[in-house]
Amino acid sequence: MKNKILIGFTLVIYAFFSSCQSNEVPNSNPKLIQEDVILVEYPEVYELANIIIALTEDGIQDKWKVKKGFSYYDEMRTYFKPMEGHPLLDSVNFIRERWEEFLSFRTDAYAFRFDENNNLKRMNDFHSFGITEFDDHIKLVQDFAEKSNFRQFFKENEAFHNDMINAYKNQYMLHEMKDFLSDHFDDMSTDSKFVIVLSPFVGSQHLLREMDSLTNASFADIASQLINGDSFNDEEKSSNIHTLFTEMDHAYVNPTSANYELNSSFKNVYWNNESGYDEYERGVFNEYMTWAVFDLFNSKHFPELAEKINLNWHFQNETRGFDYSNLFASKLKSLYNKYDGKKKIKDLYPELLEWTKSVQTTLSKPQLLNDSDTLWIDLKKKLVRLDFSEPMDQAESFDIVLKYGQWDNEVINIGAINNLNWDKSGKSLTFELEFPQKEEYYLLLNWWGVKEPLKSKKGIMIQAKSGLTIKKNPS
Repeated sequence: MKNKILIGFTLVIYAFFSSCQSNEVPNSNPKLIQEDVILVEYPEVYELANIIIALTEDGIQDKWKVKKGFSYYDEMRTYFKPMEGHPLLDSVNFIRERWEEFLSFRTDAYAFRFDENNNLKRMNDFHSFGITEFDDHIKLVQDFAEKSNFRQFFKENEAFHNDMINAYKNQYMLHEMKDFLSDHFDDMSTDSKFVIVLSPFVGSQHLLREMDSLTNASFADIASQLINGDSFNDEEKSSNIHTLFTEMDHAYVNPTSANYELNSSFKNVYWNNESGYDEYERGVFNEYMTWAVFDLFNSKHFPELAEKINLNWHFQNETRGFDYSNLFASKLKSLYNKYDGKKKIKDLYPELLEWTKSVQTTLSKPQLLNDSDTLWIDLKKKLVRLDFSEPMDQAESFDIVLKYGQWDNEVINIGAINNLNWDKSGKSLTFELEFPQKEEYYLLLNWWGVKEPLKSKKGIMIQAKSGLTIKKNPS
C-alpha cells in the first residue's frame, strides 16, 4: 500500500497518515501502560529525536513544529545548550517545505532502541515514509546522544514521563472510544493493538501509522493543559479527543468501507476539493466517515456540548478540502437516530451510500460574492449587505465573528434586533450593526465559536472563513 500523505494548515497544523510498512512493533521502552489492546508509550529514542528537532533553528523558530512554553521544555533547552554547535542540528534542520523528511526522522526513531552497550540499534524495518532520514544520520545521532549524556537526562525525568502517560490515559477517554467503536464495527482481533506514542515536544501534528496487520500506532501531541499538570474541563475534553478518535476509528472504518463498491455511490470528483486524498482508493470517503462517526461518539458522551464542538470541527474539515463534512455527518446522524441508535453504524452503510449517490451530482458550495471586498464604515453607516452565489436558507438569525487579532475575537448573533432582512430570492441579506471603533478587523462567517451557521437551501454551509475586511472610513 502506498504511504498516505496530507499536510493541512488550519488553526493548528495536522498531519494524518497511514501505511502498511513494518514487521513488528518495537517494545523499546519500559514506560508503557497496557490495558486490553490499547498501549500508551513514551519511547526513549523517539524522545531523543524530538529533542534534536526542538534544538534545530527551525524547531526553535517555527510556531507549530515543536511545542514550547512549559517547564520541561525550558529544562531541556538548558541541559542541551552545550550541544548548540553540534553538526547534527544543521543537518536535520528541516524547514517546512521538508515536512516529509522531518516526520520521517522523528517517527522512524520509534524503530530504534539502545542496546546493552548504549549503541542505537534498529529493531525492525519500519520506515514511515519509505525514506531513511534517521538511519542516514545515525552516526551523528549516536554522537549527539553520547556527548550530551542524553540517557541521563531521560532517566532523570522518568517521573514526568510517567505523569504524561497517566494523564493521557486518564483524560483522552481511550477505552470509551474503544468500546464505542467495537460495539458499532467489527472488532479488531484480540491480537490487535493500538499504540499511542507520546512526547510533549510534538507540535500540533498527528500521525497514524499501520505498523503491521495487527497494530496501528498514533504519534500524538499532548494538550498543554496536561503537560502543565491540569485536567480537561468537559468542553476541552469534548474538543481535544477529536483528533485521536478520528485516527483510532480509521482502524474500524477503513476495513468496513472496503466491503463496499464506491465507484458509483461516492465519486471523489463531487466530494473532494484538493484534500490530497483523492489519489488513494476510498481515502476521501473514509475521511468523511471518520469525522462523522466522531459526532455520534461526542453526542453520546457530551450531549450538551457536542453540537457546538462538532460544528467547529466540521468548519475545520472544510479547510482540509472536505466541503460537505457537516452535510455528510448530519445524514449519518439522522440515519442513526432513525433506528434510535439500535442499529450499528457499520449496518448504516447501504442507506448512507444510497443517499450519497442520490445527492452527489447536485452538491454545490455557496459562496459569499463580496468575499474579497473591503467594507468601509463610519458612525453614520451601519448597514451591511451580503450577497451569495445561490439561494440561502433564510434563517431568522445567524452568527458572525468579529476578529480583531489572532486570538482576539467576538461572536455576535445577528437577528431581528439588527433588522435582518432577506430578499425574496434568498441570495442577498442586509443587517445593521454598531461596529466597534477599531482601525481594522475582519467580519468572519462560519468559523470556530459560531453556533448558528449560514447554510444554503440545500443545507450546505457557506465556505468556512468567508468574510469581509472592515476598515474605518478615512474620510
